[in-house]
Order: sequence, then structure tokens, then C-alpha cells
Amino acid sequence: MPAPMVAASTPISVELEQGKEYFYCACGRSADQPFCDGSHQGTGFSPLAFVAETSGSAVLCRCKQTATPPYCDGSHSRVPADPAGSLYSVHADEPKPELVEAMPTPQPTPEEPNVVLIHELAEHGLDRVGPEGPLAAMGVPRSQLPLWDDIQILVAQLARQPLPSEAAVGTELVIGPQARRPLRLEIPLLVSDMSFGALSEEAKLALATGAERAGTGICSGEGGMLPEEQAANRRYLFELGPARFGYREELLPHVQAFHFKAGQAAKTGSGGYLPASKVTARIAAIRGIPEGQPIHSPPTFVDLHTPGDFRACADRVRELTGGIPVGFKLSAQHIEADLDFALEAGADYLILDGRGGGTGAAPLLLRDHIGVPTIPALARARAHLDRRGASGRVTLIATGGLRTPADCVKALALGADGIALANAAIQAIGCVGARICHTNRCPAGIATQDPQLRRRLEVEHAGQRLARFLQAAVALMQVLARACGHDHLRGFSRNDLASWHREVADLAGIAWSGPAQDSPLV
Repeated sequence: MPAPMVAASTPISVELEQGKEYFYCACGRSADQPFCDGSHQGTGFSPLAFVAETSGSAVLCRCKQTATPPYCDGSHSRVPADPAGSLYSVHADEPKPELVEAMPTPQPTPEEPNVVLIHELAEHGLDRVGPEGPLAAMGVPRSQLPLWDDIQILVAQLARQPLPSEAAVGTELVIGPQARRPLRLEIPLLVSDMSFGALSEEAKLALATGAERAGTGICSGEGGMLPEEQAANRRYLFELGPARFGYREELLPHVQAFHFKAGQAAKTGSGGYLPASKVTARIAAIRGIPEGQPIHSPPTFVDLHTPGDFRACADRVRELTGGIPVGFKLSAQHIEADLDFALEAGADYLILDGRGGGTGAAPLLLRDHIGVPTIPALARARAHLDRRGASGRVTLIATGGLRTPADCVKALALGADGIALANAAIQAIGCVGARICHTNRCPAGIATQDPQLRRRLEVEHAGQRLARFLQAAVALMQVLARACGHDHLRGFSRNDLASWHREVADLAGIAWSGPAQDSPLV
């Protein structure tokens, strides 16, 4: 374990609230001492979660040498003078205990990366990690997924020729083209489902205003409708989750599309979770739940089971709205069977969330071990919709791990009609990727309900940033379209892609860059 940074040579007295969860900075780099602000990224340290047993003052360690973290044990008296900002460990030169005196402390290794978890479960069961095991934020790390960067774009030159740089390239997307009131977006990128509660009000407003400026829509997330968010965007896609948070039929005239939440990549099958620290009075009012209590949403609808059940509910939505598109958001699990269910239920559009998609808080047991990655999931979904004759009438929107304009072009070429962005969208408004969304300590004021942290996010400026990002991303996608000889972003196809990784080519259903088996080169 590396030495921590000494934040200060003296402890600090703070006021704690009984039953509230806090995250103590272990690396020493946080600017919000003694609590974590996400600065531990890349240090090898993780924040220490603890729940205050009583309300009142507590003296917490800032020298990072205590043997009883987060509380001071006097170890700062052994730290050299003026050590703040330097790496130090008072224990580095201490003699190791005799074998008979103490058991060794488990540390993960490349060969045994799970030894700490096994010790934790053996010593404490689920008492400390919770009924579904340890939680984490965001999606599966990129290193555990097939990479978009391993797919190459094949541009035009002779057999097909590129377009001149001044050539116009169409960008519009129609969601639910056969609906009575299709939803028309100016660009094929939109903001994915992220709920009010998981995100702050300021973040939701910034995302809505930024998407509106860029001519595109925003999905509500399963936390109900934040009125200010809906008012800020004329292309509002409402998500109905199994908990039906805040859902009332009188909201429907204010939405332009509606989808059922069947699942999301990071935690399908177990429902959602919002910690008590994020359930403020406003969030409780929007969702129709008690304030200050943790919320677990069910994994599936208790009153909708068959395609006929969902179709009846969808038809009711269409009746009350004049025929807006109704769809499903589903994670990539039993892809073909789930698509067949959604088609039988009358879906106008589908949002497919591949492995790599993130969330504010997910059990690692699920996040790290379920689902099909977005690249093969998208290829399979498009192939199945083609077989069912649904392509062109049912809109397929991909989400889950897409970040860059090149990623989005490759997704369009694999068969997506549009792309819903979550992580990239919040990064555009200020997220720095601290991956502590579940702690309520987001340093950018995005994934938190802490009033002091929320003040860091300036809504108008953040909205402008998102709009610029979306506009710039689409402009770069148009550059690639011209290079491939397409006059519309919908013109991309698998013929525009190849991979020199045989495994990635097979997963994506695209050409391998090497010679064919019957080639004289083989």
C-alpha cells in the first residue's frame, strides 16, 4: 500500500449526524478534509465509508496515520513538523509483529484479487457490505469490455468516393416513425435516463437546457418528472420504472415519448437503490416517498407481466397523448427473446443498454457479472429486428459505454438509429469521473444532494457546455460521414467497419481486416 498524503498535522472536529453515512478521505488529497472529494482516483486508495453512531462532535484524523480511521488516535504527534502535502507513513519503519502475535492483513494481488472480499464476508457476512454485497458507481471499467477503438472505419476513395468538405450531411432522427405523433430530434444523440435523486436538480436542469439548445431530447430516468426539467426541454422522454415513482396520468400531456423500464445494464434483476442521504424533501415529493429513508425499487412491474398487459398500458398512454411513441428500455440479456416480447407489446422504440452502461449505485455482484457488452448486443439486436421486419418502423437507440463521436459513428454503423448518452453527457457538464456517485459526495455537484456541493454547478454555464459538446460531436460525425461518402448519418452500415482483432470482428459481425480463408495469401 502506498503512503498517504498528510493533509494536516492536526485533527479536525466535525459535527456528525446519527445514522448518516460519511466517506472519509484515506489518500489525504481531498480538498474537502476530512471527507472524500474524489481526488483518490489513481492513487490506490479508496474512501472509508462509516455511519455515525451518535449525533454530535467527533475528532477525525487529517494526518492519515491513525490506526482507528476515521477517528484521531494521536498518531499526528509522531508526524514530523510541517509535513502537510507530503507522503508519509509513521508505520513504515515499525518492526513487523511476531507470527504468533497477529494474523497478516489481506492485500489483493494480481493472482488473488478477491482475497479482501473473501476475508470481509468470512469475518462479517453481509453486515457491513449490505444484502447485495458492495456497491459502486458507474459501469464496468473499459478494460473489461471489447473496445470501440478496436473497430476501424473504412472510408471511401475509389469504389465509393468521399463527399466534398462543404457537402451537407443530414443529422435528424425520428423516434417512432409509425406513431401518430413521432418524436423528431435534430441530431441522433440524446441524453439518457438519469433520475432526479441520483442527480441533483442543477444537473438535471443543465442537461435539459443543453439538450434543448442542441435540438435534442432528454430522458427522465425512473425518479419521476422534475417539472423544471420538463419545462426546459420540448423533447421529453418519460421513463416509467417498476416503482412508478411520481407517476400520474395527468403528467402525460407534457411528454413527447414514453418508455417502460425493463432493466439497465449495471443492475437488471434486482431493482434500484437510492441511499437515504439523497432522499431530500423535494425528491421525496417528486417520487411520492418518505423523506430521508433509503429507497429500494422492485426489479419488475407487479401488475404488468405479459405482452398484452404492456400493450394495454401503452395504448392508454397513446390515447391520452394523441399517439406519442411508446417503447422499452432494456438491458442486453436475453436479447432476441426480450426484443420479441417488446415487439409483441407494440413498441415504437427500444433503448438497448449494453454491458458498460453505468448507474449511480449498483451492487458489484451484478455490475461486474451480468449482461452482453454493447458492441455484440447492438449487432445482435439489429440483426434480429431485420429478421422480424421491424427495422425502419421500430427505432433502435443504443446506450452503454459510448463516449466519443467515433464511438457513436461505429454504433450507427452497427445498426443503431440513435445513441443515448449518460456518462458523456454528465462529463460535458462537469463530471470528473471520481466514481463516488453513491456516496453523495460528488465533487462536481452532479451526483449529490449536498447543498454546498450543488452550488459548484452553475446551470447556465453547464447547459452551454453540453450544447457545445453535442454540436461539436455531431459535426465530427459529419466529417466521418463525408469521408465514407454518406450524405446522412443514417447512411452508415457494417460495410463501413472492420477490425484487425478477429474476436472483435466476430463479436460485432463485421469484416476482419486480414485475408479471407480462401485467399491465396492464406
